[in-house]
Order: sequence, then structure tokens, then C-alpha cells
Amino acid sequence: AASRKPRWPSRSSLWVPLSTIGLAGDETKTGLLRGLPGAAERLVLFEADIYDAASFEPAIQGCEFVFLVATPLQHNSGSSKAYVSSKTISEEELLKYNDDFSKDRAFDVVVLLCGLVGGDILLPHISGSIHVMLSPLTGVKLHHNSLKSLQTLLGSIPLVHINDVCEAHIFCMERSFDVAGGRYLCTTAHTNMHDVLEHYAGKHPELEIVDKEVVGEGVRVHVNTNKLVELGFKYKYGAKEVLDGSVDCGKRLGVL
Repeated sequence: AASRKPRWPSRSSLWVPLSTIGLAGDETKTGLLRGLPGAAERLVLFEADIYDAASFEPAIQGCEFVFLVATPLQHNSGSSKAYVSSKTISEEELLKYNDDFSKDRAFDVVVLLCGLVGGDILLPHISGSIHVMLSPLTGVKLHHNSLKSLQTLLGSIPLVHINDVCEAHIFCMERSFDVAGGRYLCTTAHTNMHDVLEHYAGKHPELEIVDKEVVGEGVRVHVNTNKLVELGFKYKYGAKEVLDGSVDCGKRLGVL
């Protein structure tokens, strides 16, 4: 069986996680990072403010690869409404750097668009995406509404395992000469809400389906995700592993 621990970039001589102001010294936030293999020798934490671009300069100085793997979602009551729009606009602005074909171009921008990320994780708490994935079992309306919104917006519930997401980032780094700047879809399966509930009921009969409401029944839109695969990337986990790993995570962390 594959380990639930993701592989870390093998060519990096230094890990540089970035935190918002005040978190670098917070062991409840950084203890997991400090406990990773090799962290004592290779991990350096920097203080940075997401609203101050200049504060990231010391952390990325001299780096060959920089990963932006998360961005804050909620800062105030109205921020979630603008999240999708602002994320799209910022991505479009970043990708414009790839249109500069001069020799002086400073960097290439590669965007990995991931499906709903699940599987058992290293974090000591449930991630937002797994909360959404487990919402039929937990009955939390906020999370279940997010699952319905995904189905309505995309015509499916695209799934991907956290380990495959980590491997995809490493793949793009290690194959940087083959991976052109641009957007790549990172999804292993296109399910719908009915598929998710059906899997839970069949594979985990010990768990009650608390919220059985579904939208888009019979709708399962597939988009072309072959761009990474054609470059040689191989997914190791399917939809069943993503859902089962998320259930295991929920049980381990007391959500289920």
C-alpha cells in the first residue's frame, strides 16, 4: 500500500514555508513542519505578510523554484464572495509573464488547477476540502452547500488525492525543461454527488448519510486532464482511494 506521507522535493537544499505575521514562532502552526524528516538541517521559517509583497523577498531570494500552495479565503464576511473572482484575476495577471518571450524574462509561471483534494493528510486538523468531501456524513450545511456549488458550477465533483497533488508539484519542478508555463488540470476522477453518496453508503455502511440532498444527478462532466499525463505524470490514486482516505482521516481526527 502506498504511504500517506507525501514525498518532498528531492532537489531542494532548503525548505522555505512562508507564514503570515506572528505564526513562525507558533508551535501549534509550525510543529508539524519542524517534525518532518530533515527539517532540523534544512528548514528555515520566514515571517511574511500576505498583504505586503516585499516581505516575501528575503524568503524567495536566490530560489530556483517558488511554490504558492495556498491563499487565505476569509478575511471578512464578504471576502468569500469575491474569492473566485480575485483568484481568477490574479492568476490571469501572473500568466501574462509567460507572454514575454524575451531572453530577460525572469521566470515561468506554472499553474496547477486541482480538483477537490482528499485522502488522509499529515495535518493535525481536517482541511477545508475534506470537510466538503465528508459533508454528506457530517451534515454540516455550510460544507454541503459548497459540495453542491461545485457540482452546479463544474457539472461534476473532480477529485484528486493529496499525495498526487504533491507529486504533481514535484513533477513540474523536476521536469521544468519539459513543462511549459501555463495551466495544468490536476484531477484523477470526475464523479458527481450521487457517486460520492453511493460510495459512502456501499463502502462505509457503519456511517450514516446525514445529508442526502444532491444536485445534478446524472450529470457528470469530464474535462480534458491529459496535459500532465502526456508529459509523463502518473496518478497513483483513484476516486475510491480519495474518498476512503478522507473517511479514514475524518475518523482519525474525530470528525466522524
